[in-house]
Amino acid sequence: MVLEGFEKFTHTGRSFKPKISIRSNGQIGFNQGSVKRFGLDKFDFAVMYYNKDQKKVAIAFANDENKDGVIRVTKRENNYFFSGKSFLEYYNIPYKATKTYEVDWDDENKIAIINIGEKKKDKTEQNSEDDD
Repeated sequence: MVLEGFEKFTHTGRSFKPKISIRSNGQIGFNQGSVKRFGLDKFDFAVMYYNKDQKKVAIAFANDENKDGVIRVTKRENNYFFSGKSFLEYYNIPYKATKTYEVDWDDENKIAIINIGEKKKDKTEQNSEDDD
């Protein structure tokens, strides 16, 4: 058979590149790329950290609801998120418009890091990079 050893790809129309969004309603959301690649379905809670000098947000995932600062992660099909409104307001991080960020993942510590200070690329530049 010509296709022996090949796996058929059927997940068209989805992005598998891990991304985290800060939504206009104050939610912190995770695309399916993040959920699948980092195994976020195994965690029920998150703790947020902010580095104001580097303008980076870190999200540590955990299952211990007794940790200081834990936030319950809401898990819906194709939509994992939690409320980050108080965090965003405390650190004066704007969230008027939804913004999506690429994720740096620390596998040993189960921490996602996004750089909210990085200059966003326009859609044309982003699409040409995604084609690589």
